[in-house]
Amino acid sequence: MEWGKILAIIVALVLVWLSFRALRANPEMLSKENLSKSFSTMGLLALILLGFIGLCIYLLRAA
Repeated sequence: MEWGKILAIIVALVLVWLSFRALRANPEMLSKENLSKSFSTMGLLALILLGFIGLCIYLLRAA
């Protein structure tokens, strides 16, 4: 097994462990209300990003 794969597995395990620890410390983090707010914000940011990428493509084609 390559060192890069081993390092990626270790980093993934550490991230899972940190996420689990954060969830145990703050269980209301995954409440329906908080998830709804988060998805609304992420949806808005995704739309802004799509618009920005579309504008960049339009400007590149026009140039």
